[in-house]
Amino acid sequence: MEFTIRIDELNNKLKSKFFIVILSNEENLKKCVENNIAGFPETDNGVWAYLDINEGDYVSFYYNGRIFNLYKVEKKFIPEHYKKSNNSIGNEMYDPVPLNNGDKWRAISTKKGNLYFPYRLSLKLLEKTDFLTSLVFKSGFERFGINLIPRVSLKKSHFQLSLSDINKIFGIENLSVSLSSFTLKDFAEVFSKNKRINKEKFSVENIVDKEIFLQTLIKRILEASIYKYKKVVFDKISFGNDSFEFFSEQTVYGGEADIVIAYNSENIAFVEVKNGIILKKNGEFTRIGSEAYDQVKSYKDIIDPNKKIRKIIAGKKDFGSKDVLLKIFEKKSENIMVFEVNSSFEIL
Repeated sequence: MEFTIRIDELNNKLKSKFFIVILSNEENLKKCVENNIAGFPETDNGVWAYLDINEGDYVSFYYNGRIFNLYKVEKKFIPEHYKKSNNSIGNEMYDPVPLNNGDKWRAISTKKGNLYFPYRLSLKLLEKTDFLTSLVFKSGFERFGINLIPRVSLKKSHFQLSLSDINKIFGIENLSVSLSSFTLKDFAEVFSKNKRINKEKFSVENIVDKEIFLQTLIKRILEASIYKYKKVVFDKISFGNDSFEFFSEQTVYGGEADIVIAYNSENIAFVEVKNGIILKKNGEFTRIGSEAYDQVKSYKDIIDPNKKIRKIIAGKKDFGSKDVLLKIFEKKSENIMVFEVNSSFEIL
């Protein structure tokens, strides 16, 4: 079975999501709060966070075991200073581009130099908090702690929670959910800074040199096309219009699922992403395809290990044709779905 998805079939709107932005510097946290802004450094994790979080999403800051405030993302932007040249690494102790009140973030010191914060989110404050105790191990926040601990230890910049967790943390029941159209403009904005890329033929291959970037791209494609492929992948589930969520990298029993699809707050699919070709021409797994299969088949729901979860592996491949964005295959012998993104698809 082969199923294709074209760019004009990405008609489903993308729903608001809820992210925790992790800070390790109290000085920078204070400046984020005072200026209603978040910033991410010129690192793989920083770029990943900027691509993963979209306008209309909700964010909170995390520092030292505590959650600070609830915001809505009003705008994603890269200051002109960083668009003109690749100068987001330097020798200054503070980021050269000031915030609204004139303050500057303290740079991140590395062996390569000091890292600045070119990837920024302008925020609207919705709820101010003053938690005096840690939420990590508080009753009802087990999933929060499970996802938080490995990401802080691995110096990740963010992680995603369910929208329902906003009510749990902040007591907000009637949350406004934004709906936005599929776009890759932010990918183009980030990677067009790379002078080696041919701007006239800007393709998927140019924006997924790291696996985590491919994860975000695939998650966005899957959400925008859910009603196109739902009967093929989830034949026994009758989806409501707004009952599903798409999560970036979640802790599951057996590892870290790159993408999790949930329906009515219950996990229904785990996706393992590999930055390469999953299937050979004869339909058999490549080496990395076999690795992905071995990984995803071991994943179980962390709340209910006996729950049946659809297993999916995803990668990229040059289809030759540029009009198809995604192909879906079913390997019945392994009871698994394979998604492959067209690496030659031009996004500009």
